[in-house]
Amino acid sequence: MSRVFITGGSGFIGTNLIESFLEDGWEIVNYDISAPRNREHLPLHVQGDIRNEGSLYRSIRDFGPVLVIHLAARTDLDGTSLADYDVNSVGTNIVLNAVRTSRTVSRLVVSSSRYVHRTEVFPDRDDDYSPFTCYGESKVETERSVRASGLEIPWVIIRPTSIWGPWFRIPYRAFFNAVQRGNYLHPKAIKIVKSYRYVGNIVSQIRRFCSVEASKIDRRTLYVSDVRSMEILEFAQEIQKAFGAPPVREAPVTLLRAIAFAGDVLKGVGMKNPPLTSFRLGNLLTGMNYDMSSTLEVAGPDPYSLKDGVEATVEWILNHG
Repeated sequence: MSRVFITGGSGFIGTNLIESFLEDGWEIVNYDISAPRNREHLPLHVQGDIRNEGSLYRSIRDFGPVLVIHLAARTDLDGTSLADYDVNSVGTNIVLNAVRTSRTVSRLVVSSSRYVHRTEVFPDRDDDYSPFTCYGESKVETERSVRASGLEIPWVIIRPTSIWGPWFRIPYRAFFNAVQRGNYLHPKAIKIVKSYRYVGNIVSQIRRFCSVEASKIDRRTLYVSDVRSMEILEFAQEIQKAFGAPPVREAPVTLLRAIAFAGDVLKGVGMKNPPLTSFRLGNLLTGMNYDMSSTLEVAGPDPYSLKDGVEATVEWILNHG
């Protein structure tokens, strides 16, 4: 039996990761301010804020994990200053200090984000940063803290790309819903290729980072994404087929820009999640491709194909409403 302490295990990635560890008989503590999304994980949950130093220290000391996976973070893009994301900066430093004082922890995995660098250019180095949101700036602080921590145990920073799958929420749940209802309009005659990630594949990669020889991951920064980039129209069509939904329609970009502008106006008057905004349309139209060779070398090929992931996700949606 092995023991893993997960911060933020009630979130999307954490929920799927816990399920994987449970299947292998691991002992788990999910330290999270929020209750688990999957109610079957309630017995594993310790409610706590990683910014509460005393509570976090006690929880790690009392459990005695060999592995810590730090997922807890504020991940939305709604904040207007770095201070709004202090859980990503202050909280991470408290996690690092707690790990440093532990007598049992022998490996640390820390989740960062692709938002530490602008989308259209792949960074030249691990510390080549160009964040374009306050959230991205906060994750730069997360990474800098880990590198400056002086931890003697092996650690690895992971940068998830855009992730979808069971237990997800906005924005990719909305994408699946739009395709299911026949509301998704794909930009006409435009091929958009992205490094997206089915959550089952990211869980597989994280599990490998936890078990491979330490020298293969120690003090490295690795993107986690499907090794094969996918074309968004193909993605939408796979979802459409799995739901048995109406065929995916295409529309001129000029029309989509008009819809996005209307979404901007609606957001400006208080609507939280309009169907489309200029920011989301810009993200959709921008190619996003990452060099996955380093991750492939460590974690091996993806266990799930695009079709596998879509079918599992659609089944979850149909079963969970």
